[in-house]
Amino acid sequence: MFSRVFRFERAVVVLAVFVLPGLGRPALAECERCGWEPPKTKRNVTVGSVSALKSVLTGATRGTTILLSDGIYKIDATLHILSPGVVLRGKSGNRSKVIIRGEGMRENKVGVAISIDASEVVVADLTVGSVGFHGIQVRGEAGANDVVLHNILVADTGQQLLKGSTGPTGKISERGLVACSVFSYTDSAPSDYTNGVDILKGKNWLVRDNFFHKIRGPREGGYVCGPAILFWVGSQGTVVERNLLLDCYRGISFGLIAQNKNSGQPDNIPSDHKGGIIRNNIVVNRNAWCDESIEANDCPGVRIEHNSVLTAGQVNWSISIRFPATEAIVRNNLTNRTIFSRDGGRLEQSGNVTSAQSDWFTDPERGILRLKQADLAAVDAGVTIEDIKTDFDRAPRVFGKAADAGAFEFGSKRGSR
Repeated sequence: MFSRVFRFERAVVVLAVFVLPGLGRPALAECERCGWEPPKTKRNVTVGSVSALKSVLTGATRGTTILLSDGIYKIDATLHILSPGVVLRGKSGNRSKVIIRGEGMRENKVGVAISIDASEVVVADLTVGSVGFHGIQVRGEAGANDVVLHNILVADTGQQLLKGSTGPTGKISERGLVACSVFSYTDSAPSDYTNGVDILKGKNWLVRDNFFHKIRGPREGGYVCGPAILFWVGSQGTVVERNLLLDCYRGISFGLIAQNKNSGQPDNIPSDHKGGIIRNNIVVNRNAWCDESIEANDCPGVRIEHNSVLTAGQVNWSISIRFPATEAIVRNNLTNRTIFSRDGGRLEQSGNVTSAQSDWFTDPERGILRLKQADLAAVDAGVTIEDIKTDFDRAPRVFGKAADAGAFEFGSKRGSR
């Protein structure tokens, strides 16, 4: 499987080089996409085997960086990060050269490859996957706050690629950062029970500058599965921005069900998601089997702005607002299908363009939805949104008379940050 991951990494460079940081950056260098750099710690330990990694993890204390030498780390049990302030990352900075893996998507011995059970943990510059449940699990029930996941590839797991869980303790996971990473299946998941990122009761998480590819269920089931990015079960304050989603069955979802109508969820959850922003994302799926692209369900106070959506799927809308509790501001999006309110959802919209065509864009097959020319309907079509200063490329948001609809600003000079 992981020989295919290496091939996939090379494809990512061609497919989405404008999204992702360089794969071979020096381990201590700042990210060329976003400027993030790993924290400096008091103690650095280099390991080159699974046994050494387990030993160091057992005794690691706050301020320890564990550097993994290039190689394949075939694990037979979950790796638990139990101490706060621990950093685990590939020494070379090249995520494709450090691989933590199990026996495959259908194995049931390891289940979860890396479990984060503490706060202020960093995992960076490595590949993880080929396990039966999750590549990485962030355990809110253990108080895993301020977790950073940067420049990782999570591939081919039996369930969710990244899981954020909760439990009876009442603790939740706050202020997680998921950035400049890839979440993908080589072809598809082994069942419909999968997502790229699935977070329960997350608070103030930021998911940015990632590539989601082929998050979908089995071919024989019509590729049905959950959203590629899902925050629900009482999550709040999530920001999802500058991500590219390509050939995923469903796209980005804040909330999933109407909590006040679902007796199976705890009574103390007033809504499935509260607030949050979905902005400057690209969602492309030109296959007939795809489902919703961007959705807000039981989500009061959400903003959906400056996204580009190109879909050819089984629903006739690109963005949906659902259930009576949902109050959404939807502005300056560029789509090829309508923006739709259903089941009592309340929608305030302006500056959207819903007539996009494939030939408006530079390379829609690869998910590159930059506008080709200045006379398209999306150019200068947006309304002013004071707190959105940059576009998908981190270029200035307004170049011309007004902001453009969609994730890209035509003619604006791109910068690395």
